[in-house]
Amino acid sequence: MTEPLQLLARASLVLVIILVTLSSYLRLEHSGIGCEPWPACYGNIGIATETPGVAETYERLLEEASQPLSWATPLHRLVATLLGVLIVVMNMFAFLKRSQRLISLALLGLTVFLAWLGIYSQGLHSPAVVMGNLGGGFVMLGLLGWMVLHKRESAATRSLSLRRWAMLALITLCLQIFLGGLTSANFAASACQTIPDCHGTWFPGADVITAFDLSRTHQIGETGMVLGGPERADIQKLHRLIAVLTAIAVMIAGTVAYNEGSDLRIVGLAAMTLVTIEFVLGAAAIITGLPIGAAVAHNWLAALLLLALLKLLSESRSTGL
Repeated sequence: MTEPLQLLARASLVLVIILVTLSSYLRLEHSGIGCEPWPACYGNIGIATETPGVAETYERLLEEASQPLSWATPLHRLVATLLGVLIVVMNMFAFLKRSQRLISLALLGLTVFLAWLGIYSQGLHSPAVVMGNLGGGFVMLGLLGWMVLHKRESAATRSLSLRRWAMLALITLCLQIFLGGLTSANFAASACQTIPDCHGTWFPGADVITAFDLSRTHQIGETGMVLGGPERADIQKLHRLIAVLTAIAVMIAGTVAYNEGSDLRIVGLAAMTLVTIEFVLGAAAIITGLPIGAAVAHNWLAALLLLALLKLLSESRSTGL
């Protein structure tokens, strides 16, 4: 990759990491994570009805909830605008230098898609909008991470085992990120408040299919609360099960990378450290009542872990791939 493209990709990667963090904060804040009184206020997103006293209470809660957003929303827009400009410039250089044109075009398409989605997602909580924002952001992170971390020059011979485990760990992590988005989209963060089981059960039931329906619109009760069913606990349980599989896959991939040689030991250790912190933080967040700081950090660590696994996968591949 030419030097201007590399600099643009690095700057864009930093902005995407910031954007993913801010998007996570805004999404969780809008859903009521960390609100008072917790968890009774969780999912208060609707418009109050004519019920006596409800309108006044809802307006007060809405005003309190919007306080933190006064700084996060404009900062999110500023970072998104700067990122959009960098992506456009990156495409100009990519076609001028005939390098990384496909990835650059994909990034431009994602930028346009997320900008379009942002116009219609203000104040909305449909699963499709939530997953569109989260998925688009993490795909951009992955593409930029690959541009920055991937090396085309010859490297030491790597074992097939490293490539397979790095790929498996990456796939399970992407699935886990997707399930985490569904947990948020279904307001299921507080559905299971016991560890390691979920109020006496471990495995999701058939109602989990409902949580995967991105076309549905959340029903809102007369007090403005999102109404949900057993699918909330089911998607939370599935999220936990895949978290265990992800942790195992990453730990094995990190161990294989560590044994490959000194040049990969730091990356392997970083991946194992990140997945350990991520796993512990997820459990601690439930025990401590899901503070918004822990929830945002959970998303942020997932982004860093994605980059670490992309680095492992890049190092395990042959020249020019």
